[in-house]
Formats: sequence, C-alpha cells, structure tokens
Amino acid sequence: MTVLLVGIPEGAELDLLRSRIQRNPHFRVISHTPTPGTALAHARALLPDITVLTLPGSLHDDPAALGVFHGVRALDPPSGVVLRTRAETAPHDLGVNTTDGAVHQVRASDEEGLMRALHTIGLRRTTCDPDKTP
Repeated sequence: MTVLLVGIPEGAELDLLRSRIQRNPHFRVISHTPTPGTALAHARALLPDITVLTLPGSLHDDPAALGVFHGVRALDPPSGVVLRTRAETAPHDLGVNTTDGAVHQVRASDEEGLMRALHTIGLRRTTCDPDKTP
C-alpha cells in the first residue's frame, strides 16, 4: 500500500513517522508535503492508497486541510484517510464522519493506533470496496 504524508514539516517527527510506517513491508511512503496546498498535486499524480493527514486542531477550522480531505476522497479510486490529530479531538469536532473502512482518526502519539488504521484500510482496499461497510 502506498502512503502520502501531509502536514508534517521536515525533521525528526517526519523521519520517525516514515520509519514507523515503512517497518511494515506492506506500506511504502511515496511522498510527503508539509502543507496542504501541494498535497492534492501529489495525490493526483501518485494516487496513494492511503493519505495520513496530520492536523494541528479541527479539520473543520482548516479549509486547506478540509480541501485535501475531500480531494483525496474524490480520487478514483479514493484514497483512504488517517486523520492524525495532535489534540484530544472527538470525531464530530473534526467535521467529518470517520468509518472503519475508509477514514480513521488517531492521535499523533498513538503509533499502534496508526498502524491499526493503516492495516484496516489496507485490508479493505485489497478485499473489497473501501467505502462500503460490510
């Protein structure tokens, strides 16, 4: 599964996140961008299976990040999305519905939760339509 990382500047956090994801041989980070502005260009060119979107707060309050979310979900095929939040944010505070198939929310500090979300999206993409709940 290919992964696009969005919203993390160059540095230690990006290096750790990329390393953590790529420890699993089923996931490969194909690109990253610190700003939502260039994320859609990366997504349209690379068609990632999964987009990990790191949010400083609420998705609802960040029009650029919300645009990335809707843009990667509108790709054909749609990218699964992991909303990686820095704060204790409830799904309804993000302004989107999270589902077990296509969209997941995890805290930035929850590495196990991130890997579970990636694994769940990956399994659904390889076995069925990721946007339909069984």
